Amino acid sequence: WRGRVQSWAARQPNCKRMGCSQVKQVESLFSKEPLPASLAAASRGKFQSQLPPSEEGRRDFARIFFADQRKIFFLAPGMPSMRPLQPTGGPSSAHIGDLNEQVVERADALFTESLSLQIAQACGTIPSPELVDLLKQRAMAALTVNVGIDFALTMKLMPTFLQPFFLIVVMADLSEARAATYGFVAEKPKHIVGDRPESKRTPFCVRLLSPNLLSSSADVAKSWELQYSMREIRSATIMQAVEMDMPKLRESISNGRWEDHS
Repeated sequence: WRGRVQSWAARQPNCKRMGCSQVKQVESLFSKEPLPASLAAASRGKFQSQLPPSEEGRRDFARIFFADQRKIFFLAPGMPSMRPLQPTGGPSSAHIGDLNEQVVERADALFTESLSLQIAQACGTIPSPELVDLLKQRAMAALTVNVGIDFALTMKLMPTFLQPFFLIVVMADLSEARAATYGFVAEKPKHIVGDRPESKRTPFCVRLLSPNLLSSSADVAKSWELQYSMREIRSATIMQAVEMDMPKLRESISNGRWEDHS
């Protein structure tokens, strides 16, 4: 997607870098902003993305997993609220910058341990090591900002995906698990507000839902089709946007159907 981002930037006369440095900070932009033209007719649908190569995906995951802010959460039936899957402490930021194999392996091990614990507590059964390993491998590949950038470029939006947030949703019978990726997207630089990278947001939030991470098909990662659902929203943080989406998520978990509530 990097080549597509560079192509987009080259077409922008007043924007030399993604996000633009002179975005006007006006909160009134959040009032009744219509959906971007490319999505106004269909705010829900499907699109095709591509997962990064294995090693690149593992490094990207480790960077997200050990970030200062928790961005990876877990949700299953009966849970009163989603729970973080990341540790309270991790390698220093200096080590994260290196992202050597030791850091990546540490992220892998802690993520596996956390997944096993959350599944056991939520579903009342100890998951098999094989199931946890399958979920871990596919989730590590799925939890990437790449799918957000792919969505933005596919829909002819700006190549930016702000405040990325990841939620692993597991069904009670452990037959299905999905990765829901949330983020703010923008059609124009004026839509972006916020004075710090971690606080930048727009009036538009999208949820990207992965295929079944526990599918028996070995080829599921080769055809990575995601369901998208986009809406205009008034929220300063992506966490607030996810909480607002929680009733729909719980309904999907309850009836096992995603298409009706995406």
